[in-house]
Amino acid sequence: MKEQILQPAADVWRRHCAALGETLAETVDGLENLLRLDEYHRHGHEPDRLQSALGPLAAASLDVDSLSQVLGKSTRSRAMPPERLVRVRELIPKLVELKEAWPDVPLDRALIELDTNHGEIHERAEAHFNQLAQVFRAVRIAQLEIRAKYDTQVHDAGFADFDWRQLGPGELRACPPFLVIARLDGCDGARLRSVMALLETGMPIKVLALRSSVCEAASGAGGTAVPSRMTIETLPLAMRGVYLLQTHSAASGFQAQLSQALTVPRPGVISVFCPRHGEAENAFQTRAERAVRARAVPMCVYDPDRDDRFVMCFDLSSNPSVDVLWTTDKLTGRDSQGEPVEVDEPFTLAHFAASEPELATELADPPERTDTLVPLVDFLRLSRHQQVGKLPFISLAAEEGTIVRKVVSRKLAAQCAERLHLWQTLREISGIDNPHVNTTRTTLQRELGAERDAQIESLRQNMEKDATSRERAAVASAVRKLVARLTGIEPQN
Repeated sequence: MKEQILQPAADVWRRHCAALGETLAETVDGLENLLRLDEYHRHGHEPDRLQSALGPLAAASLDVDSLSQVLGKSTRSRAMPPERLVRVRELIPKLVELKEAWPDVPLDRALIELDTNHGEIHERAEAHFNQLAQVFRAVRIAQLEIRAKYDTQVHDAGFADFDWRQLGPGELRACPPFLVIARLDGCDGARLRSVMALLETGMPIKVLALRSSVCEAASGAGGTAVPSRMTIETLPLAMRGVYLLQTHSAASGFQAQLSQALTVPRPGVISVFCPRHGEAENAFQTRAERAVRARAVPMCVYDPDRDDRFVMCFDLSSNPSVDVLWTTDKLTGRDSQGEPVEVDEPFTLAHFAASEPELATELADPPERTDTLVPLVDFLRLSRHQQVGKLPFISLAAEEGTIVRKVVSRKLAAQCAERLHLWQTLREISGIDNPHVNTTRTTLQRELGAERDAQIESLRQNMEKDATSRERAAVASAVRKLVARLTGIEPQN
């Protein structure tokens, strides 16, 4: 599993190392051009240099000595000061050494397991980023020299203790990543706390959190109440400056997502749902899509650099039906009496669990007494007191074409509740289902509805008055016409 994920990570690593090599090569070329120009300013008009520059043409057609006298002495005033020339000449071999070294650096040098002693992880990460800092330090100095902007009195002190903390966002994006591999299957919170401890250093470490199962050892301890423990998806609530990506390795655009996450200029966590050992690609893709639909593995991106407002930093758009709590399956088949039936069934973690070997044992056949059975989604809405004596169940399509009920264990129901609470939380903090916005919308709709009803009533009354006036005018007009016809006298207006 780890190897499948590390392959695209290795591709990112190679691209960044190659880009560093190209940057260093271009910088060396710039410095060498600077030296050539300086050499021309010093000796470019001397006869032997003209002879060398003009080649066979000089010997056959020109008097090089006369040309040298016409051109005059070289413009030594435009040549570099001696101390600058020394700095440039010393800088080139350093850049060449770095250029030759970085493209050959293996990913293993910046790869470590979470179970390693944290002191060693910090030490290796610090060394990795400081080595990169020396690359960008040399490039910065070279660029200043090329533009004749390097001032020893100003810049020497600034570059004396240069380390990774002085790197800018663009330079950090160009750094080959330092990866910490964490296995989170059956995570009980201790490993997540270990991840958070690493991220607190502020180093742009990337934690690659891998899991192939949604079964969690600690589930069920707290019933279906609001969970008290932290999950990796809610990490931004505690560490707002940490980038978070949660996805699965069969997702569309997975490599692009991974590449983006590995290059952000800040600490990051990349949580990836992966295949089990030996699991076929097609089988895993189906399983991963079901896990996402069941809200077991919500797809999300939290990018602190996207916006200053916390809510705008979240993106849940990769999930199906983000505007509802559960996606829905339409089950068609026959009931236990053989009658055709069609059921709209919310697709929960329990439905996903039916096809997971480690979770399927949490589903059982219902008892003969059915008055205690409650649909799982309704059961999760009940208070703990109301749940007493009730058995949550789900409906599944059986292989023989029937629709059967399965009772969900309290442990699995608790996991369903945790996933539901998490999904609700993510929707709220991403602005999709914000309760304050919903309350304001309802109040405005009620106020606008009352105002509209009042306007309609006023219009109705005005129309009735107008209709009465028109009716009276029509009757009066008819009476006047009748009088005129009977009497022959035209009535006065």
